[in-house]
Amino acid sequence: MEREFRQLEKEVAAFQQATGLSCLTGCGHCCRFPDISATPLEFLPLAYHLYKTGQAEVWYDRLTAETGSLCPLFSPFLSAGDRGFCKGYEHRGMICRLFGFSAMTDKAGRPRLASCKPLKDERPLEVARATAHLESGGQAPMMRDYYFRLMAIDPRLAERLLPIREAIRQALSTVLAYYAFRRPRKSG
Repeated sequence: MEREFRQLEKEVAAFQQATGLSCLTGCGHCCRFPDISATPLEFLPLAYHLYKTGQAEVWYDRLTAETGSLCPLFSPFLSAGDRGFCKGYEHRGMICRLFGFSAMTDKAGRPRLASCKPLKDERPLEVARATAHLESGGQAPMMRDYYFRLMAIDPRLAERLLPIREAIRQALSTVLAYYAFRRPRKSG
C-alpha cells in the first residue's frame, strides 16, 4: 500500500504542477461528509502505525463502541502547526489522497475531474485548467486504476467499499489478528 501511495503522490504532484490546482487552506469540506466510503486495505498503513504505537486496540474499541458517521481521523478544529483537519494525514486512505486531484471516467469513457464544490466555487480558473488538461489528453491519477491496483494487492480487503469508520475498524481488526499470533511469548 505504501508503494502505491508513493506512486499516487508523484502523480498528484505532477497533476497539481500541470494545472495549478490545490486544496483551499483551512477547508476540510470533503472530510465533513458522513457517507465517505473506503476499503479496509487502504487503511492498513494507518492500522499498522497504530499497532506500532500501541494505539490499535484503543482505536478498535473506540470504533466498535461509537456510532458516529464521520471519519475518526477528522478534527473539525485547526491548531497551530496543523497540516489540516486530519489527525492521521500521513496515513490517510487512498480516497483521501485521490479526491480533488484525480479523474473518473464518464459514460463515454472520457476522464472527468473528481473535485469538490469549494474548489469549483473558489478556484474556477484552476478547475477549468484541470478540466482542459484532461480534455486535451493530459495525465491525472485515475480513481478506477488505483482501485484496480488495490484488488491486485488483496482482493478480500479491497472488494467492498465500506463507510470510512468501518473500513478503518476492519483494517485494525486485520492488523490485530495478524499480530495476535506473532507476539513474542513472555518467559516465566
